[in-house]
Amino acid sequence: MPKRKRANDEGYGRKRQFLGRVANRSKVKKVELLNLGAFVHKQGWYNAGYIFPNGYTANVEYKDIIDPNIKIPYLCEIIDNGGKPWFQVTSNTVNTTFAGKSPTACWKQILDCINETLRSRNQPVVKTQVAGPEYFGLNDPKIVEQIESLDPTKSCDVYWAEKENILKARELYENVHPKSDKKCRKRRKEDEEDVRLNEDDNKENYRGAWSAIQRNERYIQRCEKMGAEVLVESDNPLPEYQDPITLQPVIAPALSPYGHVAGYYSWTQALKETNGYC
Repeated sequence: MPKRKRANDEGYGRKRQFLGRVANRSKVKKVELLNLGAFVHKQGWYNAGYIFPNGYTANVEYKDIIDPNIKIPYLCEIIDNGGKPWFQVTSNTVNTTFAGKSPTACWKQILDCINETLRSRNQPVVKTQVAGPEYFGLNDPKIVEQIESLDPTKSCDVYWAEKENILKARELYENVHPKSDKKCRKRRKEDEEDVRLNEDDNKENYRGAWSAIQRNERYIQRCEKMGAEVLVESDNPLPEYQDPITLQPVIAPALSPYGHVAGYYSWTQALKETNGYC
């Protein structure tokens, strides 16, 4: 793999679409916050992307296990399990609670059940991976804002440091690549459904705090339109591994010559946008 370019290298300031987590409209259309929960300043209750309040509960709408053609609310909860966060999702239609050490672990179990139902009906299975934190409502801009308010002293150093890094990267990018009035109008039109923020405040440009880059979904749609093979596996060999570029559960994991693992599309997009430098 070619050597990574540095800040003083020629062409370093070219457009990059993945300077940290970019705000994007969530796939989860209906999230109802029931209880915000309490802040826990302890390792495991937060990371570089999320803060997990103890007692957090929310209803999130997704495909029903019994009838995947309809959507039902799932009760998502974060509770204390021996001093560590424990995630669980309850389906009232099957009267079952799916639990795990991470949000993705819960939703993977639900996807497996849904796919089992679809196979029994000879229907196509769900191949796309569900981003666990997103389907807990933790990418919803309003919910993120409330969760962040639980830590006014910014004691979650890893979380706030990463957020500051992304804000600085975006500020640098915008200084190098100023937008024309036409592009600004187009962007505002695309973001009508998103949270409206003050464009003059760099911190306000941080929309939704760690909302996910839906690069994998765009990749799937693009391949389908071109009639190309979609490199997504229903049986992901690394379901719990986090893509270091998108910061989502990795899809179609690929290994670089130096032993680094990332999603196939993350590699191809990174190399494409940097003319072979990554």
